[in-house]
Amino acid sequence: MQYSKIKPYLGLILAAAFIAICFNPQIKTILTLPKQQTLVVGQSSQISIKLPRHIDSKFDMQVVRPAFSYLEGNQDAPVSIHKKDGIFEILALKPGQASVCLNLFGHIPLKAIAVETLAPKQVVPGGHSIGVVLQSKGIMVVGYAPIVNSGGDKIYPAKEQGIQLGDSIQKANGIEVKNEQQLADIIDNQKDAPLTLEISRKGKILGVDIQGIYCSDTNRYRIGLFIRDSIVGVGTMSFWDPATNEFAALGHIISDNDTQQSIEVGKGRIVAAEVRNIKPGAPGRPGEKIGVFDEKGDLGGSIVKNTNVGIFGSSQRTLANPLLSLADVAYAHQVRAGGAKIFTVVNGEDIEEFDIEIEKTNSRGSEGKNMVIRVTDPELLALTGGIVQGMSGSPILQDNKIVGVVTHVFLNDPTRGYGIYMDNMLAEMGQNSPNRKKISTNYYKPLLKVK
Repeated sequence: MQYSKIKPYLGLILAAAFIAICFNPQIKTILTLPKQQTLVVGQSSQISIKLPRHIDSKFDMQVVRPAFSYLEGNQDAPVSIHKKDGIFEILALKPGQASVCLNLFGHIPLKAIAVETLAPKQVVPGGHSIGVVLQSKGIMVVGYAPIVNSGGDKIYPAKEQGIQLGDSIQKANGIEVKNEQQLADIIDNQKDAPLTLEISRKGKILGVDIQGIYCSDTNRYRIGLFIRDSIVGVGTMSFWDPATNEFAALGHIISDNDTQQSIEVGKGRIVAAEVRNIKPGAPGRPGEKIGVFDEKGDLGGSIVKNTNVGIFGSSQRTLANPLLSLADVAYAHQVRAGGAKIFTVVNGEDIEEFDIEIEKTNSRGSEGKNMVIRVTDPELLALTGGIVQGMSGSPILQDNKIVGVVTHVFLNDPTRGYGIYMDNMLAEMGQNSPNRKKISTNYYKPLLKVK
């Protein structure tokens, strides 16, 4: 038979052979091996290909690219590989990164897997109710206030000069302003002489020249702004690291309620808080914890960062949790759908544990949306209706390991909400800290919100 006649059939034969090979269980196992894997030191994973004995000896797995440091040169591999009865076991030895490769005949690469190994970590889980006092860096512009001039007209000097809601006033005539009263006094003392304001807007510094107008209602010179220099609220402590005295709370950023702009920290602090009442949530109407600050309580600390994954700071006071003194951290790859618990306060200052269900995990979820959680505890449902404002930051535990914290509530279903992985919070906590390396690669009202 001529080649031209069998050529159409040859393609079909090769395609059929390829499909047959792909459906072979052993080949399918090799093709579906993950491209990357994460392990905690001491943890292992197993890869079973189940080849016939006479073929099994032709396959091996090797570490082909361990981590390299320009300071230390080549280092020992962070993983080891053992083979027994056709099963390859990858064991994490120390934190680091490596590439392991499945080979045929010792030198034909079939599949490479990037492996990241993470340090085991323990923290004190939170759940404590906290009061948060956050003073912004500069003075926040939250609204426009009309000034009635001598002719009876309403005017807005600052708005007319281009000052926008969400702007932060940093300086007035070269003087750093730290509170509302200081800025009001500078404006009044300047009277109708030109005033130069230094404005921060979306990371850029702008200069604005403005002239105060005398207000007969207040007997002062004004520029027509509503401003705010600080916000307060009640939230939940997430965890405390006894190795560094650092804490994390809330699980989401603090934003100004009027402008929805994030607050740049000037200075801030946390104190103990007592929950006095609960306003239950309902579809379309979020509930909330109603609490008061306890300045004499055992909690205290300084806030140094306000980020998309929570507030962070330091406290020299030892944090204690009567339910669980220390908890191992479970990283994202260890979190599974299924039963879990949250620690939070619903009455006074007593931390209680309540049952929830982790319905879904999403390693690529952003802004605190790594897990979908649902409250299943009958007592908590009866008391709060589910997740309420003030519960943000409550730690989520699974198998006695802290896996993340509560961040958002579903407005149409308060029994459900989102949580964020510990990986993301520890990575943010580790930034700018002299005591820690980064762990992993992978708002007035906001303080009360579980967004």
